[in-house]
Amino acid sequence: MNRLTTLSLSAALILVFGGCERPKAAGMEKPPEGPVPVTASEVKTGNFPALLQATGQTQAFNTVQVFARVNGYLQKRSYTEGSAVKQGETLFVIDPSDLKNSLNNAKAAYDLASANYTNAKAVLNRIKPLAEANAASQQDLDTATANERNSAAALSAAKASLEQAKLNLSYTTVTAPISGFVDKSKIDVGTYVAAGANGLLTTVYQTDPMYVNFTFTENEKLARQNAITSGRLVPPKDGKYEIELTLSDGTTLSRKGSINFIAPFVDSTTGNITYRAVIDNSDRKLLPGQFVQVKVKGMEWRNALYVPQKTLLTGPQGKFVYAIEANNTVSAKPVVPGEWVGENILIESGVNAGDKIAADGLPKLKPGAEVIPNTK
Repeated sequence: MNRLTTLSLSAALILVFGGCERPKAAGMEKPPEGPVPVTASEVKTGNFPALLQATGQTQAFNTVQVFARVNGYLQKRSYTEGSAVKQGETLFVIDPSDLKNSLNNAKAAYDLASANYTNAKAVLNRIKPLAEANAASQQDLDTATANERNSAAALSAAKASLEQAKLNLSYTTVTAPISGFVDKSKIDVGTYVAAGANGLLTTVYQTDPMYVNFTFTENEKLARQNAITSGRLVPPKDGKYEIELTLSDGTTLSRKGSINFIAPFVDSTTGNITYRAVIDNSDRKLLPGQFVQVKVKGMEWRNALYVPQKTLLTGPQGKFVYAIEANNTVSAKPVVPGEWVGENILIESGVNAGDKIAADGLPKLKPGAEVIPNTK
């Protein structure tokens, strides 16, 4: 072995053994593990107002499409698009010229039928006494009677045609069928409109009061029914649920609504049940088609288990709390949470009244960890 090799080996041994004997830097030691001080909170029971929430959409109380009922050229639009109108207010005028001529013809036909009937009735009145005195034949009487009846029928038909002609002429003035807000015109002035399905002129929306449609799933309804049956959930005494609406900007309406319809079936596509509420909208804050947050109030949870919200944790298996055991260790207890009420959250299952749970120091805990519980 040469001198260079000997020196290298010696240096390596010095580094190895020197590294093993080097003292640890101050403050680098791993702190000893020990019991974690925690505040112990007790699982309690209480009565709380139940709150159901859903996303809803507003719907006009009445929506009426306005169609032309006679043919003709649209002569005039009498309203401002998007404005409020009263029932009976004129919306459109259809050129009445042709229908005025039809009315005049109907009047002439009626006058002729009336004259014919008057003449036939007079003839019959003359023939009757002559026939009774055998001064006129039975055939003359039968003919006069038939003429009188035919002319009476013709007069009735002429009268019906006259009334229809008057009605048709009145349809040239198109009025608002309800009070509300009227949409833009679907047909321009000067356009020929046809009566019926192709003659849509506009739509009128009654927005006061306003409907609000929202849904709950079949499972949600069944859960509420089971809770009511068990006595955990108490419905309002009068059966009337209060509806509170929150707008997209976070504004909550001060006025309240009420449920006036529940669908008697489950939607086979979504599995949802549709509910409808009605609410005052005299200030026009709500518009048809608007999305709102719906809160259904009026029920109450009785003797419900609850814990502080801060004690509820989320793990791989779901929600849990750290229960403090008799030997002052903690275990992770899975729970089924319910509604959030203020700073507390209701617990459906997983713990019992009187159980002790950790209320702080949670990041330092793991199942089996020792704790020093303090109560407040």
